[in-house]
Amino acid sequence: MSKSTPQIDLPGPQLNRNSPTPLHQQVYLFIREAISDGRLKANYRLPATRVLAVDWGISRNVVLLAFEQLILEGYLCSKTGAGTHVAACRSDELPVRPTTKPSRPQPKQATLTTHSLLRQAADNLISGCSVDREIIRPFQLSVPSFRDFPFSIWSNLATQVYRGLHIQHLGYDDAAGYRPLREAIAEHVQINRAVRCTADQVVIVQGTQQALYLAGSLLLQPGDAFWMEDPGYQGAVACLRAVGGIPCPVPSGPGGFDLDYAREHHPHARVVYLTPSHQYPLGGTMPYPIRKRLLDWAAQHEGWIIEDDYDSELRYSGRPLPSLQGLDQAGRVIYVGTFSKTLFPALRIGYVILPDASTARLFTRAKALLDRQSPAVEQMILAKFIQEGHFLRHIRRMRQLYKTRQTWLLEALRTVPGLCHTSAPDAGMHLIAWLPDHLDDRTVSTELAARGVTAPPLSTYTLVHRQPPALLLGYSAFTQEQLETSVATLASVLQQAAG
Repeated sequence: MSKSTPQIDLPGPQLNRNSPTPLHQQVYLFIREAISDGRLKANYRLPATRVLAVDWGISRNVVLLAFEQLILEGYLCSKTGAGTHVAACRSDELPVRPTTKPSRPQPKQATLTTHSLLRQAADNLISGCSVDREIIRPFQLSVPSFRDFPFSIWSNLATQVYRGLHIQHLGYDDAAGYRPLREAIAEHVQINRAVRCTADQVVIVQGTQQALYLAGSLLLQPGDAFWMEDPGYQGAVACLRAVGGIPCPVPSGPGGFDLDYAREHHPHARVVYLTPSHQYPLGGTMPYPIRKRLLDWAAQHEGWIIEDDYDSELRYSGRPLPSLQGLDQAGRVIYVGTFSKTLFPALRIGYVILPDASTARLFTRAKALLDRQSPAVEQMILAKFIQEGHFLRHIRRMRQLYKTRQTWLLEALRTVPGLCHTSAPDAGMHLIAWLPDHLDDRTVSTELAARGVTAPPLSTYTLVHRQPPALLLGYSAFTQEQLETSVATLASVLQQAAG
């Protein structure tokens, strides 16, 4: 840590030369108040008296007199060769001076009262985005195993990138993203997800939320209806609401998305948001017949499908069905992917694959309006990580590791028979623990949170179509001991709730 103390630029006081209060006293009061209310913090070094005198247009003697009084009272300290600093003491140790009553009424504190679509969407978000730093506790959802990430490989690649930065273009670049990364993503999804695309159709974004907000901005007018899985991802509801969309909840369970219900009850919708590879949060996979019917609907009615393909790489048995985008013949699917679950969320890199290059250019211009482009260095590192095969090797390792942790959790849950039941999903980073029908999953979740365990209730992911009470239990980031201890806490809470 640096031993030097910060020097600040001190804005000048409003000096009144016609006031009966001498100028040095006005300067003294100004600095004392700035120290007392915390604007000037302990150990801050003040500018030299000559500098302040010139900046404030007063005699240096005026500043010297004010400093002398502040030093005598313990607000400042001065040492030859080191300048004048704010004293390193607590505010409750400073001399107490009587405060004068304000000469005019204090202005009312400003509050944000606007009711914009974005504000309403944020207020209505039931479950999803927290703006605070995430505290990772069992059974937190969608958290990769950070301790098993290949940091040494990532660090070596980062070193290579930084060493070569002088030959990179570091000005404003293509808003669609770093070209080698887009090429690497296109090759990866073609091989592993049967997506049909080129790099010209890929746009780099800062995660799924930005992708959904931008897609909604292009596809929806205020008041337009969109089909939404119910239960489903509430972050998608919030993003599409923020651009004026009206959610139309469609039942989605083990049998998949109920297209007949959607067409009968909400026939005017032309946009649908789906998680077909691993339905969030229930975990099912959309059967091929429903995929085919959805694509036929989109082609016949000029509809749009937003395919969120999260967790598609984390499949533990069998081969995943091809993406909707890969089956699409009419160019009606917008494909969304992210590295937050497979690598780490702080990377803030996701991607969108558009039906063609011209649509991608429209999407790129919309993104450029928000943030011009995503940070370049992280894209360069990730491109190398994929190109050199580290990404696929990491995914294979995580599949084995997460399957093992899923098994640990299922074995631990078998020790609490009658209190909840579950089964092993074929993919993903969490499972559903179904509770007895008479229990309220929100109440159980709240009690678990009070005991240091995070288990979101299924009811918070439901808009209209109620589900039996259940909890979502994430396992990917936790050790066997953590999972067993947390299951014991869950059993205790459920026994208490059951009476």
